[in-house]
Amino acid sequence: MGLSAAGMASGLDVAGMTQQLVAAERKPKADRITDQQKKVNVSLSAYGQVKSSMSSIQTMLEKFGKDDAFSSQKATSDNSDYVSVKADAKAKNGTYTINVEQMAQSHKLMGQELFSGDPEASLGSGEIVIKVGDKSMTLNINEDNDDLSSIVDAINNAEDNPGLTATVINTGEEGGSKIVFSSKDTGVENKIEIDTSGMTGQLASLAYKEGMTDSKVDQMQEAQDARIKIDNFTTVTSSNNTFEDVIEGVTLDLKKLTGTSGSGNAETDDVDVKSVKITIENNEKSTKDSLKSFVDAYNGLISTTDRLTGFDPDKEPDDPNRAGALNGDSLTRSVLSQMRGLMNEPIEVNGKLYQLSDFGISVQRDGTLELEDDSDKLDDIISENFNVIGQFFGQEDTGFLAKADKLLDTFTDKTDGALSVKEDTLKERQKSLDDDMMQLDKRMKAYEDRTYKQFLAMDEAIGQMNNQLNSMLSLLVSFD
Repeated sequence: MGLSAAGMASGLDVAGMTQQLVAAERKPKADRITDQQKKVNVSLSAYGQVKSSMSSIQTMLEKFGKDDAFSSQKATSDNSDYVSVKADAKAKNGTYTINVEQMAQSHKLMGQELFSGDPEASLGSGEIVIKVGDKSMTLNINEDNDDLSSIVDAINNAEDNPGLTATVINTGEEGGSKIVFSSKDTGVENKIEIDTSGMTGQLASLAYKEGMTDSKVDQMQEAQDARIKIDNFTTVTSSNNTFEDVIEGVTLDLKKLTGTSGSGNAETDDVDVKSVKITIENNEKSTKDSLKSFVDAYNGLISTTDRLTGFDPDKEPDDPNRAGALNGDSLTRSVLSQMRGLMNEPIEVNGKLYQLSDFGISVQRDGTLELEDDSDKLDDIISENFNVIGQFFGQEDTGFLAKADKLLDTFTDKTDGALSVKEDTLKERQKSLDDDMMQLDKRMKAYEDRTYKQFLAMDEAIGQMNNQLNSMLSLLVSFD
């Protein structure tokens, strides 16, 4: 209810008195809830920072594993205009010579017949069967779709289109246009065949099969596989211009023919590039960069936890920055203890135990990691231990990345990770305190209403007493 400024009978400030009493009653209770809310929010933020830092490390390590960051191979081509190359961790060091003898290409046909583009002109009726490799589609042509545009659309939009595109080419010749059929994929396995034995009209002229002597369809481009020769000895083919794992772990992408200017005619073109040399070697730079990224990310976690758990005795006791938000927190101590334990844990590779310190990473007294700062020395360590480093980090289940991911999961897992559970508990407490504040507001509103009514009643009583007193005084005066 709205509060009036003063009692009408007594002149008392009923509203002001009510508000003062309510404020005095509310303040200590509200302050206690607010203080608890602040503490919960500070803790929630602090745990969130620790979890975020750990999650960042986990994401980075997962990417390291996916990219084989500690065992990656570097592949180079001495002429990527002709052949580009990629390698994964399975690739072995070596040098290879690649001759590109033939590029893969799609099949392309064009009918000799000129077709009218007039939507009223019927090109025939019946059934046409089109095959691309071992896939086929059957198209029924009737009066609803027997014009040029409708036929092309029906082919291109068919759900069972076997993998080709039909296109109308306006030749400029009198009489109309021609139809071109192009397979979507390259390679000899994607040859086009057209059976029009069930057709009448002009469309019957589109019959085509390799070896037909009376076909009225021209082959504009032959379907063919790509062909390369490796080290002038081994010949390999592919249905497309990408060769995967012909050399283990290596992907070759062909750009144009070698031994020629690249236009495609090896017999008549001037010699340009006879062959392309590709080299596979250890990607030591990737390993070095990954080690540095890991050290930086881990030290970021240590810096975060140190700041949140720290204590500065030189600061005044009432200084809010004297102790970190997680000072003395057992969960954070557990995080640090287990992470530091992992940094010193030996891992077996080929029957021998290794630690991070064997690869230029040392654990400092403050818990941080330090990477060998002599770049040349670190390069030598990586070069001499490249395969061991890759296994140390990358071994399934027993490698450092797998162990780190498992440990981090115990803290960061969304369902049962210790930090996630702690966050959920704090969020529940946060909600409970919000509810407490709402309930306090309701109680204070009820208290305000009661107090106001009591003051009004008192004001009315005082008014009645004043009236009675005035009556008595008037009566006494009348006796004089």
